Amino acid sequence: MPDWCEPHQRLVIQLARLGDFLQTTPLLAALGGAAVLVAPAVAPLARASRWVRAVHLLDPDALHQAASAHEPLRLRLARLAGLVRPLGELPVREVFCLNFSPLCAALAAAWPGVRVRGWRLAEGRLAGEPWSAFLLRLMTHRPLSRLHLCDVLASYADPAGPPLSAPDYRLEDRARQQAEALLPPGRPRVALQLGATHPQRRWPLGAFAELARYLVGRGVSLVLVGSAAERPLGRRLQRRAGVPLADLMGRTDLSTLAGVLAACELVVSSDTGTLHLATAVGARVLGLYMGPAQVHETGPYGSGHLVLRARESCAPCVEARPPCGGEAPCRGRITPAVAGRAAEALLSGATAQEAARGLEPPPEVEALAAEMDAFGQRYRRLRPVSLGVERALALALREAGRVIMRSAYRPDPRALAAELEGEYRPHPQEDQDLAAAARAAAVLARAAGRGDALAARRVLNQVPALQSLAGLVGPGAPPRLEAACIAAARVLELCAGHGRCAVPPGLAQATPGG
Repeated sequence: MPDWCEPHQRLVIQLARLGDFLQTTPLLAALGGAAVLVAPAVAPLARASRWVRAVHLLDPDALHQAASAHEPLRLRLARLAGLVRPLGELPVREVFCLNFSPLCAALAAAWPGVRVRGWRLAEGRLAGEPWSAFLLRLMTHRPLSRLHLCDVLASYADPAGPPLSAPDYRLEDRARQQAEALLPPGRPRVALQLGATHPQRRWPLGAFAELARYLVGRGVSLVLVGSAAERPLGRRLQRRAGVPLADLMGRTDLSTLAGVLAACELVVSSDTGTLHLATAVGARVLGLYMGPAQVHETGPYGSGHLVLRARESCAPCVEARPPCGGEAPCRGRITPAVAGRAAEALLSGATAQEAARGLEPPPEVEALAAEMDAFGQRYRRLRPVSLGVERALALALREAGRVIMRSAYRPDPRALAAELEGEYRPHPQEDQDLAAAARAAAVLARAAGRGDALAARRVLNQVPALQSLAGLVGPGAPPRLEAACIAAARVLELCAGHGRCAVPPGLAQATPGG
């Protein structure tokens, strides 16, 4: 963590949505506090964080409108300067720009001479941290991604371990009291979040109706939460479910919503800001993930939550170009019966592992338990699956990413071996492919040590999924790249050994993380 400026002299630029800000709070904690620049809608959330020293506002819509207005360039630049000029008077000595946007990165120019971390403009192009290229390349193989946004953002401060065990939100007593005045008296209470930012992320309304009938039939009091724009969904649900529901959609401000979530024994939601707020106030979450939502990237942060994930060969997809053409059959994979049994078990006090034992979900649905390890968030598979090359590569790239992003991280071979033993079955049909991937990764580790880009490209031809590492070898390679490649090679050796492949031991001899 930088020690040459005070917390209030650090400015974190996060101009994204509510959920993104909550997932920024581990970084704020790792920094020991900072000022933030946020959109006006996010200001109440920022003011409720223990780690925010000052809140500054900038409307990103106004910024984009000024930049794209149909008027002479001179006028557009003048409008942009008018928006940014007041920010330049802030006592800033270090800036963290978290938004992958040329406009947001250009804001760093408002403070000449300050140290800029995160995204910035260099020779007219976006540039990031030395390890940012690894993440960008990994996004081209997004099914292999196993790095949570909270942990990625916290890595800008290079912490030794997880800075927080959950997103940070300070819940006031007044908000609790306001929430209790709105809530139904019965217990247990379950909050249902119906909407999502994109239709392909949203569980079908008919499924929510069946779940509502199931839970009410077992004595549960249901609460609908969401924005005013989502109220039509609530009205449709009430007509279809035909059971008592406390409809609070659009009737709470942010602090009261936080109080409502904290007063519920369970929150059922897809990948939404409500889900992340629920984890921040200590509510248990049953997460429903499908379509573009990648649980490993933006699942509920912390321990004890249960996620049901629709597992499709095309998931996670890209919202703008889904291979299904928008039909999203994955939305119907998680059945109301499975979600209902999971919710009922969690309400009884069962752990996520216990709740998953009797679920018997269809093959296309996977149950995952949220838990923390020495680096941050991971999701434990609660029903063993075949290992195979793709899953082995995902584990290898997870460890490589952890090494490349944090100087203190060291992979734990015993924990990795236990993970393989408990969550994966050998895949005999892919044994030789696993052995070949392990050998290729070991060659890549040696190429990274020598800075041999040609040898790295040959590895890339053999195992294209290693491009997030192989593409970095050569001049300008990030620090710890060799150690990251060694970590990946060792994980693949373990995976090949799990499948009882004939892989020579000790392919990578150096110490990862050094």
